Amino acid sequence: MKRLAAPMVALAALTACDVQNGQFVTAGPETVTTAPVAQAATPAAYIQTFDGTPNRTFTALGDIEIEVSKLTAFHPDPTREDALERLRQEASKRGADAVINVTVGAPRVVPLSWASRKVTGTAVKF
Repeated sequence: MKRLAAPMVALAALTACDVQNGQFVTAGPETVTTAPVAQAATPAAYIQTFDGTPNRTFTALGDIEIEVSKLTAFHPDPTREDALERLRQEASKRGADAVINVTVGAPRVVPLSWASRKVTGTAVKF
């Protein structure tokens, strides 16, 4: 019975992962501050990202924390653009127009991955 415990733990850890372009993608904890706005979702390609806060009125939809990782040592390290693209996709799912206060971390080695890059921000609706 103990032999099955380790593979089951690894399987449970990977079930929260998504693989895109040879990279593991995991979503972090979510915090939604307001009720969802009932409008059509903005396509991910049109989601704007801001390093700071724009000079516009907006409604915060919630914090987003994404981690993009490569599968093996032979895959390329996740780039800043890979991380931002995954952030835009998550923001689009939440009905956001933009992501503000975006921070993209440097690639680092983490358990179960050869390299990982973390990106955070706040999804907003204008």
